[in-house]
Amino acid sequence: MKRWSPHLYKIYGKKNKKDDKLIENALNQADILQNRNLPVVLTLGHLARHTDIPYQTLRKLVARQVNAYRIFRIRKRSSGYRVICVPNKDLLKVQRWIDKFILSNLESSPYSYAFEEGQSIVDCASQHLSCRWLIKIDLRNFFESLSEIQVYRVFKVAGYNNLVSFEMARLCTKQSKSGWKLYNPYWKSYPREKIPLYNADVIGHLPQGAPTSPKLSNLIMKNLDFEVNNIAQKFSLVYTRYADDMIFSTIDSSFDYKKAKCFIKDIFNILPKHGLLPNRQKTKIIPPGGRKIVLGLLVDSEKVRLPKDFRNKLECHWYYCTKDITQHAEKRGFKSYLSMQYYIKGLISFARQVDSDFVEKLKKKYGEIKWL
Repeated sequence: MKRWSPHLYKIYGKKNKKDDKLIENALNQADILQNRNLPVVLTLGHLARHTDIPYQTLRKLVARQVNAYRIFRIRKRSSGYRVICVPNKDLLKVQRWIDKFILSNLESSPYSYAFEEGQSIVDCASQHLSCRWLIKIDLRNFFESLSEIQVYRVFKVAGYNNLVSFEMARLCTKQSKSGWKLYNPYWKSYPREKIPLYNADVIGHLPQGAPTSPKLSNLIMKNLDFEVNNIAQKFSLVYTRYADDMIFSTIDSSFDYKKAKCFIKDIFNILPKHGLLPNRQKTKIIPPGGRKIVLGLLVDSEKVRLPKDFRNKLECHWYYCTKDITQHAEKRGFKSYLSMQYYIKGLISFARQVDSDFVEKLKKKYGEIKWL
């Protein structure tokens, strides 16, 4: 990252006959950003120099004049598809710079565990150990529901000026070309008289697949996280969030179904003002005696554990992977031998986070898997 020099900026401003007040305001803003350990970005041209991407390229990206994403769908485990948006080379470079030098220096809420350095699924699940009651609320179309306006506010609150905040918000979002957003007033974009080039019919949303989206989602959710936690505390509930999974638990023996339903209603009521909707079909109340699973992990005792069905599945895969792996891939319905490898590597990586001893037992029992 290029080092900021207020002295050189002042010389440049004087040389180009910039107004003294304008130079002073820019230097004051630069001080604010530096005090927050953030890179100084005062204009789009400044961002272009930081990222080594031509100014005109960035301007076209901000103006939505370039189809900057390759889009494909991945089938979900339950039902439907997940839309993945992969940015082109130039946009990817800019987004990675923004993520590394700006977003990584901004603090999310303490209730958010996904996409945070030093936090894991195990850390999140551990907050709910030995709980009596468990409540799960899933947020519908999570990334697609977080708007360009909310992204703009993240950069604005961080200390960047209005125009730069808007331009970086554009660089971190994707515009919907079809679908319900075109007809929803919430997503309507209004003309900008100062820069007509930046006009658009519909505001953008966070694209799932962009390197900036995970951290931005947590920063956008920060105020909601605190609001949700305040409500949870009134019901003696512990709150954590892992991306779109909101999880609540309590050890309170006086908690009951009536309180659970009242609490869920309160949470459902505040979500729309943040542009979010719950997936009602996935909302669950697990009472005492019920199977307590958080993010695929058992939390019904004093230690996070792998569920028995997961252990059996991994053991089965491990056994056949040391035998006839091609036949195993065909029988299990994998599209290719390679896709099965990725899947099983994911299972083993997950198991190691939780119970590395179990993985070692499988290794001793059945031998090494050669391609691991």
